[in-house]
Amino acid sequence: MKKIALPAEDYRKLSDFISDWLDDKHDLQIGQFEAEFFLDELVKKMAPALYNKGLDDALAVAQSNMLTLEELLDLEKIVD
Repeated sequence: MKKIALPAEDYRKLSDFISDWLDDKHDLQIGQFEAEFFLDELVKKMAPALYNKGLDDALAVAQSNMLTLEELLDLEKIVD
């Protein structure tokens, strides 16, 4: 499986969010290394499911649009 790489700025923001959230909600201070390790694990486990859900949603929209297009084409009148 191909490793999912986040843009550096997004990665840093998410890592900082994890550190801040753990500190605010659980009074647990972790370093940058631990936050990045945790983020890497989250991405590894969650990204495939989120990606697949996004694909399913995109496919549903495309199928809905195709049905609308088919309905519009069925309304077209035959001109002699």
